[in-house]
Amino acid sequence: MYRISNQLLSANLTRIAGFIVAYGLVGGTVAVAQQEVVVEGVPVTITEQSIKCDIDPADIPKDISTKRLVDCNSAEVVEIDLPDENISAIKFTISPDDKKISSGVRAELRDMHVAKNGDETWYRFSTLLPSDFPVEAKHRLVTAQWHERMREGHDSLRPPLSHRLWDGRFVVTLWNDARIKELGTKKGDGEIVYSLPELEREVFHEYAYKIVWSPEADGELVGWKRQCRPLDVACTEGVWEEIIRYSGSTGYSDEEVDGYYFKIGLYTVTDFDVPFTAYHKGYGSGSSAEAIGLTDPIFQ
Repeated sequence: MYRISNQLLSANLTRIAGFIVAYGLVGGTVAVAQQEVVVEGVPVTITEQSIKCDIDPADIPKDISTKRLVDCNSAEVVEIDLPDENISAIKFTISPDDKKISSGVRAELRDMHVAKNGDETWYRFSTLLPSDFPVEAKHRLVTAQWHERMREGHDSLRPPLSHRLWDGRFVVTLWNDARIKELGTKKGDGEIVYSLPELEREVFHEYAYKIVWSPEADGELVGWKRQCRPLDVACTEGVWEEIIRYSGSTGYSDEEVDGYYFKIGLYTVTDFDVPFTAYHKGYGSGSSAEAIGLTDPIFQ
């Protein structure tokens, strides 16, 4: 983990909120926004840097796409300066006047890795909504989604799996041709496989998923969740619980798609009146639980 201060920084390579991002600083300097705040009753120093504006694009690894960031405020690296270990997250913000990208307002980072049908892929990441998240304002937001990569000549389909906020309600939705046919409806955003009336604010909600990608009945989706206090770096108090267990189709046919990739941030296709902000950290994906540091017996 790296430490940001008011001093000039030299170029370095560091893992930020689960994404590998290279900080190439033009002329050896970078603008750092720094402020003192109170988190969990503890005064801490927070620094912020824009991924789009403070990092040389040439230094961002090819396996991370920043094309869905509109401006400097779309995604900012936020770091809390602690005595023993710093905490890094990425702050995503969308505003009503943001320029649309692909028919929606979005601030997202994309993992360029593409999982194929037949693959067993594990994912983990954490999401926090700030205390001033305008839950009372009308919204239909996507905070994370697994998206299909279309083959040439095919129209875009719906994301097979998504994290959504509907006027404060948190839902995980599943969508694929086979499952929608079973349900007998193409209305809405798909099958709701998990739901909460409201997502508690000011805590990190950490998620882990095992997905066996398949358009057939041999697909599998298992999801877990735990809550972590912002300053509890190792989440020592968080207890994992299983929230989703589904067997069946998880994707589309090989004739339609060339696989599936992951995006995280904020996204909407509906009109909204106020800015929205969410924090994400700790993203990782791999071929097993152990590959992304999931060692709790619940994952065995």
